[in-house]
Amino acid sequence: MQMLSLIQRRRYIACNRRMLIFCCLLLFLSGCANSSASANIVAARTEPRVSRGILPTPPLSPAEILLHQQQRKAQQILQGMSLEQKLGQLIVVEYIGTDYAATGLQQMVTQQFVGGFMYQESNHNFDAPYDVAANVNTLSQQAQKDAHIPLLIATDQEGGLVNRLYKFHGYLPSAQDMAASGNPATALAQGSQSAQWMRQLGINADLAPVVDVHTVDPPVLESRMFGADPKTVSTYAGAFLDGLQKNGVAGTLKHFPGLGAITSDPHAGLPTVTRSMADLEAIDLAPYKTMIQHNQPAMIMSTDVLTTAIDPTLPAELSPKAINGVLRKELGYNGVVITDGLYMGGISERWSLSQAAVLSIIAGNDLVEGPYTPAQVADVVTALEQALNQGLISMDRINQSVQRILLMKMHYGIIK
Repeated sequence: MQMLSLIQRRRYIACNRRMLIFCCLLLFLSGCANSSASANIVAARTEPRVSRGILPTPPLSPAEILLHQQQRKAQQILQGMSLEQKLGQLIVVEYIGTDYAATGLQQMVTQQFVGGFMYQESNHNFDAPYDVAANVNTLSQQAQKDAHIPLLIATDQEGGLVNRLYKFHGYLPSAQDMAASGNPATALAQGSQSAQWMRQLGINADLAPVVDVHTVDPPVLESRMFGADPKTVSTYAGAFLDGLQKNGVAGTLKHFPGLGAITSDPHAGLPTVTRSMADLEAIDLAPYKTMIQHNQPAMIMSTDVLTTAIDPTLPAELSPKAINGVLRKELGYNGVVITDGLYMGGISERWSLSQAAVLSIIAGNDLVEGPYTPAQVADVVTALEQALNQGLISMDRINQSVQRILLMKMHYGIIK
């Protein structure tokens, strides 16, 4: 019994030792856990708090706030427009002669709701008594007063051979002359001065500058191009564009995707450019890529040229591959695209003006330029309505273009 008791005591002592070691281990681990928890509490108090992994949204810049306001206003205007008013906004008209009412211009503005009109010297719009700036401005202001939505009033003011202000201000240097000066400030000054003069006439948009790259001799566009190097073209055309737009006149890059390599007059027929896509990107499209990013052109004009590497079938201004594909998607341009005159030979020999208008909207253009009588406007509107009914154009597509036009008009103070 005594021996048994000794064995039990030894077992008891061994058991207590194991229990003591186990308790010490528990205390040690508990201390580590408490230290880790304390560290986490400190970190939580000192590190920035992020709710569910989402960083705080930075405040909007003044420009972003203004854009949001303009977008809301454009949507409000859009919701209050009839279909006829929306389709009218897509059309920029010309008129023949000088009489506001007799030429049909007043009817196109007041009853057909056109989005704008062009002054053309070749249409005799600046014949007497409209060879005086004050008289032209009076006509512009009357048209604006009559318009349901303020009008885009445009002209082609490049300088040189295309100088619509000649009757008012005489000779102005061409694009070639401006580049030959060796100083981009020359182009900036001419763009600025031209904008100020145009505003005195009530003109708020210029279908210029030309950004075609001179690569064929003799050039069809003659002295209207800034040069044979895309960088030179971008530099001088960009300066001219800045001069316009910083003085409240919407500018336009033309003629997309490029007429620098044509050998025939697009007024008489459809010219063809057979460059490879790689050459187009390196030469013709290069100024657009640069200036879309750095100069934010209000508009880009598409033109009637068959550029086979982009679309071997349709002229660029009627081609979804050229407008929706290259200009919108590849180059990332989200502004207003306006057609060249749809009455030009390269188009009119194959399509009526109204047929071309429908194709141009399907292609991705926003503004159709070319009708010059109320009857032609009515034909275009009817053709667009039929295209809507047939599902060739969606209402969303029309609204998209109208919104772009409204936003541009707001940006340049045309819509207050």
